Amino acid sequence: MDNIANRLKQAGIENAAREADWIVRYNTGGMTVDEIVKRRIGGEPLQYLLGEWEFYGYPFKVGKGVLIPRPETELLVDLAKKHNPETVLDLCAGTGCVGIALAKETGCNVIAAEKSEAAITYLKTNISLNKVEGQVKVIQGDILDADTIKRLSTFDYRHIVINPPYLNQKEMQTLQKEVTHEPKIALYGGEDGFDFYRAFFALWKYMLKRSRLFACEVGDGQAEAVCRLMKDKGIPGLAKVEISTKKDFNGIKRIVHFCQN
Repeated sequence: MDNIANRLKQAGIENAAREADWIVRYNTGGMTVDEIVKRRIGGEPLQYLLGEWEFYGYPFKVGKGVLIPRPETELLVDLAKKHNPETVLDLCAGTGCVGIALAKETGCNVIAAEKSEAAITYLKTNISLNKVEGQVKVIQGDILDADTIKRLSTFDYRHIVINPPYLNQKEMQTLQKEVTHEPKIALYGGEDGFDFYRAFFALWKYMLKRSRLFACEVGDGQAEAVCRLMKDKGIPGLAKVEISTKKDFNGIKRIVHFCQN
């Protein structure tokens, strides 16, 4: 393992020793260790090469075409758990990590909405992997599309969680090499990073009115602007509700949320 760590370190990979340990311990991608190391040095994400990654203590299959679950997104699960969810809309579901973790942790039902066909494949696989077929229903569609919104409005949900695309043009141009392998559709939020939020709050304001809890992930430095966008879009009843933020382990305001009766 020391040899693997040295090869990774010489290639400039941070946490080389830890990655070497993961490669040896958790290789589920069907490749040889040497092949994984070569491709990792070439800039491919370790998570894709291993084929599986952990989120909230549960396993999730990952690969080309789906966003890799990240530790800061676990805050969405932490927050939703506190509000005893019964039926949750997990929007921009990707791997399904947020909704599936909530289903496992609380026993709630989840409606997981995702646009990408590639991501849907992983989403369905992860539902089976984590044995929540009876709790998580998949809806394929663009959540900024009127027909998809109408379909989702038929469910008796009370909680909405979402991890949308929010990187701006400058951030997209300075991504780490391994992040460039992840789907742009799950990362890019327009020139200023707020395209999705602007459209979402305009189209979903009546859906949000029905929700007891709404929680979304935001980028570094975006929290206050997203709070203002929510207020500016005139979501019915929200003028009387406090919009709050929650910091991640780096002190970044990572979650914007509100609760109402």
